Amino acid sequence: MQNHPRNFFILAFFTILFIGCSSEKEPFFTVEGNVANLKENFIVLSVIDDIQNNTAIIVDTLKVNGKGEFKSDYFLEPNIYALTFDGEKTINLAIDKGRNIAINGSTIEDLKISGSVDTDLLNAYEAFRNESLDRLVKSVRNKIKVLQQENANEDEIAKLRELEVENYKKHLNELMNFVKEKMGTSIAIYPTSIRWTGGENLPFLQELVGKFEEKYQTSKITEKLKSRLKLLEKTSVGGTISNIEMPNSFNEMISLNNIQKKYTLIDFWASWCPPCRTESKLLNSLYAAYNDNGFEIYGISLDSNREKWLNAIEKDNRIWTEVSTVEGFKTTVSIDYGITALPTNFLIDASGKIIAVNIHGKELKEKIDELFIEN
Repeated sequence: MQNHPRNFFILAFFTILFIGCSSEKEPFFTVEGNVANLKENFIVLSVIDDIQNNTAIIVDTLKVNGKGEFKSDYFLEPNIYALTFDGEKTINLAIDKGRNIAINGSTIEDLKISGSVDTDLLNAYEAFRNESLDRLVKSVRNKIKVLQQENANEDEIAKLRELEVENYKKHLNELMNFVKEKMGTSIAIYPTSIRWTGGENLPFLQELVGKFEEKYQTSKITEKLKSRLKLLEKTSVGGTISNIEMPNSFNEMISLNNIQKKYTLIDFWASWCPPCRTESKLLNSLYAAYNDNGFEIYGISLDSNREKWLNAIEKDNRIWTEVSTVEGFKTTVSIDYGITALPTNFLIDASGKIIAVNIHGKELKEKIDELFIEN
């Protein structure tokens, strides 16, 4: 499974806007500390504005005195904030009301954060996420690299690619369980929402977002979590895919409604995604076996390089409908459907109703076989 790079801890990846602070009589939270050996006499405070679109807003620059000391009171709502030191080191802070957050260190690589249980939760989640990803996904990728160096059989590598995709699902399930068991309605759940999955998790997420809204009724994060939940409800089994219209390799606009058949697989992929390329072989087999019986594929590439997209179509013999705006993960339909990793797919019936989500390899073959054998 190939992840869309989403590092919310590096300010350089954000689209930066600038706003000023409002003023109240009593601060909602305080940020203070002492960091030695800073190159600059200020620290940048930003608020994470939109996780899906990688945007942040600079809200202040904290003045640092000659001793490396800084302190500032803020009248901002609970949110995910980031502090950037010397334009090099960025730390994320999950800040609720009434917190007095202290950051201390002898260098920017040795920072200790205290005074925010929500930040502690966020850091614990990130540590677990990295451990889970290393254990389940990166370990498989490393095995594949070794086999490639040894010029191993392609079938053996293909099996590991399938395992990579299966293990990424397990990784997401582990992250969901972490949220369920450890995070409650902490403000820190917002960054985790980008990796939420629907389906059987929907009842829990509906309850979680409801409780979060009770706690943070006027928060912007509440609205973002509600939007995320609505998207998951729309894209889970039982939801309905609206019409999609995108250009093919000849710049002809192709409508999903015009090509869909009895069952249609909407396949999000990219030329740079090895598991996607490996799955092309299975898709070719299924298309050859069932296209005449009512099976169609609507391939949506999230490439950002047109030439590489076209070369992959030809090399992988993707003869079904293939479309792309060549905008990568900024593709409108990618944002609309919350696509954050590849491959991702939706299997729909003739009415556009989703009957399966993210099924790959053996599971995908068995599902398509079952549908057409039954009919």
